[in-house]
Parts: sequence; structure tokens; C-alpha cells
Amino acid sequence: MKLIKLTSMLIAIAVVSVALLSAACSRNQSSSEAKAEAKTAAIVPPVDVATAAAITRSLQRAVEVVGSLAADEEVVVSAQVPGELAQLNVDFGGYVSRGQTIALIDQREAKLRVDQAEATLKQTLARLGMKDGAKFDPTQSADVKVAKAQLDWDTMNLERQAHLVETGDISRSAYDQAATAHNLAVARYQAAVDAVNQQLALVEQQRAALEMAKKALADTVVRAPINGAVKEKHAARGSYLPVNGRIVTLVKINPLRLRADIPEYAAALVKPGQTMTLRIEAFPDRTFTGRVVRIGASLNEQTRALTVEAEVVNPNNLLRPGMFAKSSLITAKDAPAVMVPQRAVQNVAGLSKVFVIDGSRASERIVKTGANDGDMIEIVEGVKSGETVATSNLDKLQDGSAVNGTK
Repeated sequence: MKLIKLTSMLIAIAVVSVALLSAACSRNQSSSEAKAEAKTAAIVPPVDVATAAAITRSLQRAVEVVGSLAADEEVVVSAQVPGELAQLNVDFGGYVSRGQTIALIDQREAKLRVDQAEATLKQTLARLGMKDGAKFDPTQSADVKVAKAQLDWDTMNLERQAHLVETGDISRSAYDQAATAHNLAVARYQAAVDAVNQQLALVEQQRAALEMAKKALADTVVRAPINGAVKEKHAARGSYLPVNGRIVTLVKINPLRLRADIPEYAAALVKPGQTMTLRIEAFPDRTFTGRVVRIGASLNEQTRALTVEAEVVNPNNLLRPGMFAKSSLITAKDAPAVMVPQRAVQNVAGLSKVFVIDGSRASERIVKTGANDGDMIEIVEGVKSGETVATSNLDKLQDGSAVNGTK
């Protein structure tokens, strides 16, 4: 029994000894591995990188917006006088010049009205004995001359009768008859003058009527009020047009208007005369330009955007109202910007970063980028002008990596 217990104790002591020996061996192995790793880390060579300096360059600033092209003017051409549409010289899509005859309304009735007005005027002028366009003295009218002669006779007779009544050669009643005749002559003379003046006023009225008749005749010729194109044709030849009856709709397409909404953050930068560059889907290889001419008085409360209108020159009529335009509003032509080569910027998980070289170490920085300019890119935040950035072997760098930099 004692022998069995002794044997068990010896076995337990042996197991413990083996365990302690194993632990010691493990500690020695771990310590050796750590030393090996430290030694390996100590001998990692620096990373060879190319470097470039962040520079300050003048950069054009622009705000990207979208908008639509619209006609500069749109006019509905209507009939000024009623009548049958005798001619229509334009059609849908055609181009017209200002002053060009685009339609003709039947002139027969208008010409008859002109002839009638001319005849009436000539009749009145003949009655007065005056020529059209000449100045006329009412006292030279025949009726006025007759009335004036009678007035002069009655005036002289009244003067004689007054002298005779004073000497007692005639009775008072004879003098009263002469005075009455004189008063009647004065009234007849004034009536003759008034009649002539009335006829002269009638002449002016008839002249105005003649001018209106001539205007109505001229209005039968319908001319284009603007340079542009026919957007819609509303009437056909032979149709009867009332006053204000629509004939065609014209749109002025040179220049065009670009209406665009500027975001609120850039609203204070907008000024009349600024340049806008346009890209149109129908002409992907061409760039068009416009000039800001009108700025909205207030921002849209729903979109918080400021509406502006730019004038876009369209000499060859390539552009059309209604086209969608992607445009850039140039807010500054020579704004300073910190630039680095694009190859110096890494994009990882939605973040942009660069490695700034300080001495022989690389420092990782998260940056905010801006506009591109050739092979350079703007750094809005994160790098200052004059600092040096790595432009190669970026995938081998970490924050604090040793580097050998070459320019």
C-alpha cells in the first residue's frame, strides 16, 4: 500500500516537472521570435518615392448648373384689319427677316375706302376753293367776302345816318333801321366766318379719315416684326380673318436666352456680364458661350436657388429653344489655388489622402480636393503651398514610413 502511494507521488512530480519544462521552453521560443521580428523590423529599408512640391496657381472658378434655352422673343402675328387671307408666304420652321412680307390680306375693300375718303376730301376743298396742303385764310372765302362787303356798306350807312340824325335831317326811326341793318350784317359776317371754319374742321376730319383708310390699306400687308423663325402657322390661304385673327407665331432665336438656377451658396458671386459656358447634348464636341444679362430679384423659396438669364449668341441657328444645357458660370478667372499632381492623391473608401514628406518620413493626410487642371488637382484643405508630397509608391507607404525622396 505504501509502495503504491509512493509510486503515485513520483508520477505526479514527473508530470509537474515536464509541464514546467515545456512552459520554460515556450517562453524561450517566444522571446526568440520577438527578438527576431524586432531585428527584421530594424533592417526594413526606406521606401524610394518621387516627390513634388505643392504650388499655387491661378485657377478659373466656376459653378456647375443646368438650364434650358428659350427664345429671346416670341410674337403672335395677327391681322390688323378683317378680310380674306390672300397670300401666306411662310410656313412652319421657315426663317424670316424683320420687315419681310409674310402675308397679304385682300385689299379690294381697303382700296375702295381710300378712294371714297379722297373723293369726300376733294369735294369739301372745292367747296371752300382751296387746294389740298395749302394754307387757307377764312376771310378769302366767297361767302365771307360777300358778307364782309355787306357789313362794310351797312357800317358806312350807319355812320351817315348817325350824322344826319344829329342835324335833324332824318327821323330817329330811319337811324334805327340803319342800326338794325348793321347789326344783321355783323351777324351774317360772323356766321359766314364760322361756316368756313366749320368747313376747315371738316377738312381736317376728312384728312384723318383718309389717313386711317390708307393705314388700313397698308395693314393688309403683314410684315415680320422681328428676325426669327416660324414656330406655328395658325391660318391658311383663303381663310377669313377677323381683327386680331392669328396668322403665325414667330420666335427670335438669335440670340437665345439661357435660364438657369444658381445654388444659394454661389448667389452672391453672380454679376451681370459674367461668362457662362454651355454644353449641349446635340453637339457633344462643341462648347458655346453666353453672358449673364438678367438676375432674379429673389431666390426661389422651394429650391433656394437664384434664377439668372444669359444671352447666348446663335449666329448659325444651330441651337433651338427648349434644348437642355449643362453650363458653367465662371465666377473668377484668376483665383489662387494650391495644386499637386493628380498621381499624389489616393482615393480610399471615399476619402482622398496624400503623403506629405517631412525630412525622411511620410505623414499621411486626409485632404479635400477641388478642380482639375490638366494633370494637376486642387487641394482645398490638407496641404499648404510649398509642402512636398509623394507621387510614387503610395501603396507601399504608411503614416510614419521612412522614405528616400527624389524630385
